[in-house]
Amino acid sequence: MPLQEIPVPGFNRRKFLATSALAGAGLVFASGTRALNAQSTKGGSAGGKLNVAVIGCGSQGAVLLESLVEIIKDTRRPIGVRLAAVCDIWDFRRTQTTRRLAGNGVEGVNGYADIDDMLAKEKDLDAVFVATPDFWHAPHTNQCLKAGIHVYCEKMMSNTIDGARSMVRAMKETGKLLQIGHQRRSNPNYRFAVEKLIREKKILGRITNANAQWNRAVKADDVMPKKYRLSPDILKKYGYDDAHQFMNWRWFKKYSGGPISDLGAHQIDIFNWVFGRPKSVIAAGGVDYYKSHEWYDNVMCIFAYDTPEGVSRAYYQVLTTTSSGGGYFENFMGDQGSLKLSEQPQHIKAYAEPNFKEMWGKYVDEMLLKRESAPAAKASSAVVDSRESAAPDAFDLNIGIGSKKIHQFHVENFLKSIKGEDKLTCDAAHAFEAEASIYRVNEAVSAEKMLHYTDADFAV
Repeated sequence: MPLQEIPVPGFNRRKFLATSALAGAGLVFASGTRALNAQSTKGGSAGGKLNVAVIGCGSQGAVLLESLVEIIKDTRRPIGVRLAAVCDIWDFRRTQTTRRLAGNGVEGVNGYADIDDMLAKEKDLDAVFVATPDFWHAPHTNQCLKAGIHVYCEKMMSNTIDGARSMVRAMKETGKLLQIGHQRRSNPNYRFAVEKLIREKKILGRITNANAQWNRAVKADDVMPKKYRLSPDILKKYGYDDAHQFMNWRWFKKYSGGPISDLGAHQIDIFNWVFGRPKSVIAAGGVDYYKSHEWYDNVMCIFAYDTPEGVSRAYYQVLTTTSSGGGYFENFMGDQGSLKLSEQPQHIKAYAEPNFKEMWGKYVDEMLLKRESAPAAKASSAVVDSRESAAPDAFDLNIGIGSKKIHQFHVENFLKSIKGEDKLTCDAAHAFEAEASIYRVNEAVSAEKMLHYTDADFAV
């Protein structure tokens, strides 16, 4: 059962999530829950539980912890996981996280302020989840890999392309698994759409264009409460100029790549999954609204791809001053139809071009698609333009993924791969192919011209 469905008397989820955003642990807790985090033997290969730790208990760490708690609680299809430790430099966030985990039955989780201390004391770790700010990804990941520990690292791989390259090299040199957090790669909807519908069945025909977006409304900067403020010495030790930059690190160039890497990385990765490497990118953007930030708050870019059928182009926008435009999605358009994908299931839809709607009937017969269960009202039959196309027929994907959290599939893929029961869907080498494309978007904005990719951009 998903965490949000756990019956908790008097529980107000909206109020809780508002509080936990500050605490950095978006978990739901029930008092008196039985202990689920039993001691384990080292190593999945021996049949024991995997000992894992999470580094970084902020918003993304909370998302990963929520999936881990679901996995630990699942006795029907047990993977065998024990959460041994969490690590975060902010004692307030670290303490809140361990308390909430214990309240949800995941007891005995040790809390650490420093990764060196954690690795020195937690001798039996099989895997670590890295959810620290981008500029710490490469140092933390490489340190764990070289300590003989498998790693799941959030995207972007690093705030620099050289940092990302070092992670691929460390993965290859140590022979340890390194999963990158492009979770759509493990999502059954995406895998079915890309691998079955687009590649095998070619239901879209020749794909000529794609577009994607992720828009977010205006949001005030996060503020660290005075009562729980980190000392300047601790902030300096871990690379932060001040508390404001610690709380809002995504907006500053020394810590991240800005919204195009924070949000766009997921969706540009899907472009590359379908098309391969881009040959060029042109982009525009700027610090249009948030004058206290360094990174561009709005970015629009166009990639060009050489495919066996010809050139395809993909447009992407990330806007942080409006949430309008229908959520976040990726839309692929071909001469036979189009396919809209999203982690928000209500946006997933396939559309047959009028001349191919009869052909698409065979995909319904093959149980790949379903005719739209609640079709939208048809547009007026009045002809506005003699060249106007008829409205396309809509279809739903004939696949159900249940009620799992969207990150849980990717976390499970990582854990099962450690045990030899699966293969990583997005290791560092594959992730680097997409992320190398993304690093150049900010360069294109700054240069105000089209940039062309070379083999050197993708070389490790």
